[in-house]
Amino acid sequence: KLSKEEKLRLNEEKKQDKEREKLLKAAAKAKAAEVRKHNKEMEKWGKGKYALKSIVADIDKKVVELGTIAGHLITRFAEKAISYRITSNPIERSILWSMVIPEELSGVESKSIEIYYVLFIYEAEEFCNLILSETLEDHVQTVQKHYPHYTICYATNRLLAYINKREQAQFKNPTNHTDWKPPGIDEVLAKLATHYFKVHSRLCVDEAELAEHVIGLTCSLANCQFRKKLTRLSVNANGSIIPRDCVDRDLIKKNLWLKALVSIPKVQPRFAVAIWKKYPTMKSLLSIYMDPTLSVHEKEFLLKDLATEGVLGDDRRVGEVCSKRIYRILTAQSGDIKTDDVESGADFFSR
Repeated sequence: KLSKEEKLRLNEEKKQDKEREKLLKAAAKAKAAEVRKHNKEMEKWGKGKYALKSIVADIDKKVVELGTIAGHLITRFAEKAISYRITSNPIERSILWSMVIPEELSGVESKSIEIYYVLFIYEAEEFCNLILSETLEDHVQTVQKHYPHYTICYATNRLLAYINKREQAQFKNPTNHTDWKPPGIDEVLAKLATHYFKVHSRLCVDEAELAEHVIGLTCSLANCQFRKKLTRLSVNANGSIIPRDCVDRDLIKKNLWLKALVSIPKVQPRFAVAIWKKYPTMKSLLSIYMDPTLSVHEKEFLLKDLATEGVLGDDRRVGEVCSKRIYRILTAQSGDIKTDDVESGADFFSR
C-alpha cells in the first residue's frame, strides 16, 4: 500500500505529465496552423495575388529630372500603390524592374527576382538628337551588351507633335531653320523592329499617356511572372475564334483538344464537338491515323459520318471535306507549308 505522501506525489506527476502533453499538443497545433497559413500564402504568391505588391521599379534619376514626365509618373505610381526607387541605373534614362519575395514567404532574407525588361524614356528633342547624330544604333548595341537577355523599349514623349511643329516652322520661315532636317522617324523605328531582336518603341502623345504606359507595363511585367508558360501544344486563341452565339462556347474554352480542333481553319464548333464525343483526346484520334493497317483513303474519310447537332436540333454529318481537312492538318509533315496547301494535299507530294 502507498503512503499518503506517495499518492500525492504520483498525482502531482500525472498532473504535470498531462500539462506537458497539453502544451505539446497546443504547440503542435499552433505550428500546424502556421504551416497551413504559410502554404496558403505561398499558394497565393504562386497565383500572383501579391504580384503588384512585390514588384519594384528602379527609376533613373535622369527620368525624374524631366519635370513634366516625372510628376505624372510618380503620381500614377502612388495611386496604384506600386513601389518604386529613385536611383542611378547603369544606363541613364532607364527604368528597371524586379520582384521582391517577402521574407515571411521565402523563410529567409527577402529575395529579389530580376525582370528582363528595360525601358528608356526620352523627350522628343533628345530622341531626335540621337537619330540626327546617328548614335541611336550605338546606344541600342550598348544596351544589348549590358543587358544581353533583356527586352528593350524606347518610349518618347510628344515626338510626332514636335517633328510636326518643327516642320511647320521651317516651312513658314525656311531661312531661320536651315540647320534642322526631319529625322526620318518612321524609317528609324522600322529598322529597330526589323534589324534588332527584342527592341521596341512606343510613341506617346503626352506625359499622361507615357505615365499610363509605364504603369500598364509594370502591371503586365508583374502578372506575367505567374502565368503558365506556353508549350508547343498550347492553343493561344482561348476562345476568341469561337462565335459568341455558339451554344458550346464555354465547353470549348475549357477543353484544350476542342480548342485545337476549332483553331483549324473552317472547322466549325459543332464539328469539333462531334469529333470530341467520338475521340475525346488527340491521342485517341492520332492512334487511328497512325494505324498502318488502314489506307489513306479510309483515314481521310474517317470522320465524315459523325453526326452533329444543328441549331434547330436537326442532325447533320461532319462531311467529307472537313474530315479530309482535319486528317491532312494533323498528319502534315512539313511546317512551312500554308494551311490551304496542306488541305489541298500539297504535303503528300515531294518537291
